[in-house]
Amino acid sequence: MKIQDIVNCLEKQGEWVNREYTRDHILFGRTDTEIDKVIVCWVATMEVIQQAIKQQCHFIITHENLFYMNGTSIPTAIIQSQQEKMNLLEKNKITVYRCHDLWDLYPHIGVRDQWAKLLKIPFQEVTSPHSYLRISKPFEMTVETLAQHIIKSIEEYDEFGVEVIGNLHQIVHCLGIGTGACTDVIQMHNAGADVCLVSDDGINNWVHTQWAMDHHIPLIVVNHLTSEAAGIKKLSEYLSEQFPHIEFHYIQNDYGIHHIEKASND
Repeated sequence: MKIQDIVNCLEKQGEWVNREYTRDHILFGRTDTEIDKVIVCWVATMEVIQQAIKQQCHFIITHENLFYMNGTSIPTAIIQSQQEKMNLLEKNKITVYRCHDLWDLYPHIGVRDQWAKLLKIPFQEVTSPHSYLRISKPFEMTVETLAQHIIKSIEEYDEFGVEVIGNLHQIVHCLGIGTGACTDVIQMHNAGADVCLVSDDGINNWVHTQWAMDHHIPLIVVNHLTSEAAGIKKLSEYLSEQFPHIEFHYIQNDYGIHHIEKASND
């Protein structure tokens, strides 16, 4: 089977994807290569590329862009690292495809809905196939209790704590979550949320955090990777079902995310 066959399977789907401006493209390599195995990951780091070389795998499906950033005003160190990755890929005849826009909003098994499922909290039905948000059904608990529940839900993806911005003892009733970096606090609040689970890439202190604090909306912050990992793992499982004669290997990116507290003897 050729790489193009798998790309065609993905790109023939998703009425929510604007194919004229989509992020979902071949980022490196060619599509006429015959393959028998594929690596699926959140981002194709150097470690993932080395895994592909070791396994003699010539196709990587990545959710995020492995070349860091776009534009021409780029730090020299970034350009050098981009070239290092390209050289490795070219030398080992590895193609990289980015599957992002399709899988973020793929119903039930995509990033948005798998994130909601992982949290083990009842959520309302999706209001629009184009929405990156999910809003929970009503509940009542403190922010601290909710945060502890979320920590237990995400342990399998190597995140063992969360950052909480706001009053730990505040009683909250409706959780808003987003998809990856699409965690707009104002949109969540307008949809009924009084507490928001956001990603570290989805907020900034000079807009979202200040606004949330002015309106007494606690924020629970997780890493971008953690909020999308379950969905990317599901992508690997989905493709295995579509192409049973191809080996799909999900590689969990190890970013080593730890929450370090002050030592008790300090």
